[in-house]
Parts: sequence; structure tokens; C-alpha cells
Amino acid sequence: MGSDPTPSELREGVRAGIVDALDRDADLRGGRTARLLAAAGALGAFGAIGMVRMLSGHPYDHHPTWHLVVFTALWSGLLVVALAIAFLQIRTPSLPFARAARVGLLGLGIAGICSAFCPDQHFLVWWSATRAGRALDAVAWLPLNALCFGGVTSLVFGSAAALVALGRGRAGPIRPLLPAAMLFVLLTPGVALQSVGSSWIVFASWLLGTSLGAYAGVALGIAARARLSAAA
Repeated sequence: MGSDPTPSELREGVRAGIVDALDRDADLRGGRTARLLAAAGALGAFGAIGMVRMLSGHPYDHHPTWHLVVFTALWSGLLVVALAIAFLQIRTPSLPFARAARVGLLGLGIAGICSAFCPDQHFLVWWSATRAGRALDAVAWLPLNALCFGGVTSLVFGSAAALVALGRGRAGPIRPLLPAAMLFVLLTPGVALQSVGSSWIVFASWLLGTSLGAYAGVALGIAARARLSAAA
């Protein structure tokens, strides 16, 4: 016996119900997206104000007057983009951009807090006056000192950020390359600003140290978080 064909009224009712559900879902997602974008913009503006405050205290005796505008605009743009990625949970099956952005943002925040307490706003000058910096000066030259300073600081920022930012949720393991790259990109304007007046090799060494330290720090933070999760 063959089955009776589905009545056209039933088929039309099911179709209409599916279409209505999709429309409601699109409306909800659109509203949620708008709210998240507004939150990202608000936090980005708040962060930009903080960056202006931080940069305005930097000694500008050897800087052109346009540096504050350029570096603040660049940093603010990167900050808003990173916040949007994190808030909107942008990701692909193989690239967890949102989680990586959270690590970069938290690492930048930690760096900003540390910079506020640094006794000398020329960070490399302060580092060179420390015991470790003087020891490196005695056996090496300034680019190596910049490389070590960038490596040590970004190692601390990356490990702390990864340990905290990746501690929530049930998402699977994450490789350190993408969050380290996010952190590196967000720290680069600060390295560029601090390197003004020095040689290109100092700037390149500082960037190299920052990239290596960011990767090692994020990897260390991920490993520490995995151990804590396994022990819990």
C-alpha cells in the first residue's frame, strides 16, 4: 500500500513555520550583532582615551608633533578591530580568531598597566639601567639589549594573558601561533613609538624579541592552563 501524499496545506504550513523561524533568528542575530558592535566601539573609545593619556605622558622632546596623533590612531584602530573580533566570536573551523583576540587584548592591557608604573617612560633606557641591562651592555650592544627586553616583557604579557583569557569555556585546545600574532600586532605600535630616535636595527631587534617572547609566553600560558584544567 502506498502512503497518502502529504496535503499541500500541511506542506505550506511547515514551510511558513520554517521561514518565520529563520526570520526571527535573523532579527535576533542582527540585534545582537548591533549591540556587540556598539559595545566594541564603546570599549574601543574608552581604550583610545587610555592610550592618549598614556602617550601624552611620554617625553616628546625628540618626537615630531604628529607622533601622538598617528600612534594613537593606529593603536585605536587595532584595538577596535580586536574588540569586534572578540565580541562577535569571529572564527573559522581551524582559526579561533576570537579567542586569540582575547589573549592579545588582555596582553595589551597588562602591558599598559606595567608601562604606567615604569619609572622612566623611555622603557629601553630604564631597562639598560637595570642590573640585567647593564650586564648585557657590558658584553653586547644595544640591539641585543632591545631583543632581550622585548623578549622578557612579551613573555610575561603573553603567559599571563593566555593563562587568564583561555581559562573559561569548554573550547578545545588552541595553538599559540595565532594568539601570539594578535598580541604581537597590538604591541607593535608601542615598540615603534619607543624606538623613535634609535637605529633601525634596534627597532628590528625589539620587534624580533617581542615576537619570540609573545610566542613563548602564550605557549607557556596555554601549557599552564592545560595543567590547571587537568588537575581540577
